[in-house]
Amino acid sequence: MGIKKTLKRMSSKPETRTLLELYVGIIVSGVIMLAIGLIFARPMWMYLVGVLGGTAGAAFQLYNMYDTIDRALSVDEGKARGYMTAKSMFRLIISAVIMIVAYFIGVAAFVGSILGLFSLKISALLNPFFKKLLSDFR
Repeated sequence: MGIKKTLKRMSSKPETRTLLELYVGIIVSGVIMLAIGLIFARPMWMYLVGVLGGTAGAAFQLYNMYDTIDRALSVDEGKARGYMTAKSMFRLIISAVIMIVAYFIGVAAFVGSILGLFSLKISALLNPFFKKLLSDFR
């Protein structure tokens, strides 16, 4: 399936449209962090591994948040609160594991993994820009 078909299919529903915009933001911010960091980071392969791991972790966290909210809306309030708390702790543990593994690889990988994990935050801040950028795929 082509990229244009995939973008049109994902942009047909509002909830997957926002998910698409956030994924595009994660990828773009990850590539920018990768390009800038490869100029300064030594050894480069450690930084590359860190950013890729952190960006993959950010993409996983985004999907996990989407799935968690979707499931929490289908149960009562008491169960939903506990479920949301448990999934939030799970995402924090995943972030910690990514950073610990990156730390044992090297300092450059640790810095790259933190920046990669922050790509989700940057994507959320740049969401209005990506909303305008992807407006032709409606």
